Amino acid sequence: MKLSNHEYFESINHFDFSATYTELYADSVENVNDSHIHEECEIYVNLSGDVSFVVENNIYPVKPGDIIITRPHEYHHCIYHSNKLHRHFWILFSSSGNEYLLDTFFNRKPGSANHLSLSPEDTDAFVSLCYKMLEEESLQSRKYYNFFKLINILQNANIVNDTAANYPEDTTYAINYINCHFRNSLSVGEIAKAANVSINTLERHFKKTLNITPSEYIKKKRLANAVKLLSNGCTVAEASVQSGFSDYSNFIALFKNTYGITPLKYKKNNL
Repeated sequence: MKLSNHEYFESINHFDFSATYTELYADSVENVNDSHIHEECEIYVNLSGDVSFVVENNIYPVKPGDIIITRPHEYHHCIYHSNKLHRHFWILFSSSGNEYLLDTFFNRKPGSANHLSLSPEDTDAFVSLCYKMLEEESLQSRKYYNFFKLINILQNANIVNDTAANYPEDTTYAINYINCHFRNSLSVGEIAKAANVSINTLERHFKKTLNITPSEYIKKKRLANAVKLLSNGCTVAEASVQSGFSDYSNFIALFKNTYGITPLKYKKNNL
């Protein structure tokens, strides 16, 4: 009897990735406490520093060996609590068309399960691979081999559920309130009233927790949303209005000042 042969093919789209090792202090010139919003997936690996990470509604306190993952258009930024040296890796990679290979990134709700930890053995292997990815490789296959080994180790990671455990209740309430209402006209007074604290108390707690003011956070959320809308094909005017900007000219100027490019050019580059 002749056995039939079965063939199964799965395609992998082209993707790019980059690995960076960085040492920064809170007051380093290179360190801009700014929101990150981009088209790529990101892996952040903490090696040292007194920092936390904001992803969407959550504040994640991180320690050496901890990992933060984000997927395209998830709002995130790092918070410095002191000027202790912050050593970390961050790896960016494109994912379009390859989402099915990346369950850890895409098989979850946006803004959830971002904070991961590994066993000591897996942490050592993971950090070792991060260093290897910084090295020059003559073979492209070796680069991709190391990258997919990294992704494979992430499958063993545990989700850390300690968001906002040690932060003022009014601050976490305000973050959620802003995330729900930033598309509308919004004032710090309105947020403070909703959080049942004075404006001064809210601004003091917010600044201490996030290292930015409530007004700055609103601005960052609106810009991050505008980036997402532009990437999805909205016009500049639509992105401005739907992100809560009441002044079109101010939106264009603020966008260019933040990202170094006009909204229209950003849209054309990403389409």
